[in-house]
Amino acid sequence: MSNKKRQTKNEGDALGMSSNERILKRIHELYEKGLNPDGEGSVGLLQIAADPLLAVQCWKPRKKVSVMIIGNHSAGKSSFINWYIGESVQTTGVAIETRGFTYVTSGRKRETLKGDATFAFYDHIDGLQKFKGISDNVFTEISTSKEKNFSCVDLLDSPGMVDGEMEYPFDVTESIVWLADHVDLILCFFDPIGQALCKRTMDTVARLNENHSEKLAYYMSKADQVEKESDRQRVLIQITQNLGGRIKNSHAFKLPTIYLPRDDLAVPIPNALEEVCEDIDKAIRLTVQNNLTTMKDDCMRIVARIAEAHETNAKHKVENRTRTLKGGALMAAGWAVMALFGYVAIMELCALGPVATAVREHLLPRLQSQLVVKEIVEGLLPASPDASGHSAAPWYGIPHAGAYILVFLMLMYAALLYVRGVVWRLWPIMTKKEIKRLAGYGVYVQELTKVREELYKDYFKQLNFD
Repeated sequence: MSNKKRQTKNEGDALGMSSNERILKRIHELYEKGLNPDGEGSVGLLQIAADPLLAVQCWKPRKKVSVMIIGNHSAGKSSFINWYIGESVQTTGVAIETRGFTYVTSGRKRETLKGDATFAFYDHIDGLQKFKGISDNVFTEISTSKEKNFSCVDLLDSPGMVDGEMEYPFDVTESIVWLADHVDLILCFFDPIGQALCKRTMDTVARLNENHSEKLAYYMSKADQVEKESDRQRVLIQITQNLGGRIKNSHAFKLPTIYLPRDDLAVPIPNALEEVCEDIDKAIRLTVQNNLTTMKDDCMRIVARIAEAHETNAKHKVENRTRTLKGGALMAAGWAVMALFGYVAIMELCALGPVATAVREHLLPRLQSQLVVKEIVEGLLPASPDASGHSAAPWYGIPHAGAYILVFLMLMYAALLYVRGVVWRLWPIMTKKEIKRLAGYGVYVQELTKVREELYKDYFKQLNFD
């Protein structure tokens, strides 16, 4: 019953989603939970890639686009966020300025998350904590709004930048530059009334242009607060001139004017507010394309790694057989050396007078009925004892030759043992169960590829409808 309710709820959620949101969510599910997210035994692309047999490095695509808004003090950043989502989640006003970073995201319940909870929720920005004093100045506001494309966007409000003796609890510029690596779009708002030419803002924009110029979009906010057209043009020229030497592709630089619409007053000033929304929508569409491309690349890398694993396993099997033959030959040689060592040791033992005498007097008479054994034993005995009571040396009369031979044979055996240990090192090969698992991964990834193709078709469909 609970599964049926969950399915009904999921279907209801899907009906309220835009095509882009549905595609982003589905890609996220394929990476985390696989083809059947609610079914048992379903594995995601990340789990397949992390299998020790493959060890392919994959990163889970984010299912939302991150948009950071920067600007000088009182540039209207928080007001824009409130307007975009249709809800007042950010406090606004000239006297009240955002002092930290605030993520504004969509969810099923209105909630506020503080530092630790925010870093747990957005684990990809965990490295931001290296900046002293920032942990207590990062927040998340979760809103239930369904306005515009908010369900596909994480809006990041940043501290308003001012010059002078204003002190921040952390390094604002370095924090913004670090976060720029983890966002898809950066909106730069300049306030024509306040500190549009703020040096701190300009320096931050210059830093961002070094590596993230393609993410930046510039707007002069609160344009309706400049009554005269001449004043507005003057401010636009000043901002453009100050930015000209700090940004790349300054010849294509645009600085549209924006302001929040008011029901009680018609303002005859061009308003590019919809252009801001279009920039966000473009970032969403680009993220959808990038995620689909990333999924294709990851699937191809996994398939290639599976083929490589099978090929490597086959090579290891052949090499293991060769090493086994070499190791077996060395082991047989070692046994031969030990047999020779035993033979020499027995001859040396029998060369001792008391031993030879005891064998002749006590053992040989008992072997009268076993002629073959008797001949072998007699062959081991020296010809006759010498004057000192020792039998004649069997090694051409060379003194202590037997001991030298024994030492030589021991060294030879040790050398053979070492070489065998080096040569007879077998590669680990996959078991039948592991081979079957890889084959299953291959089929599964092919199914994921088909789903990706269907998602692309859905994406193209909504583009046609647009």
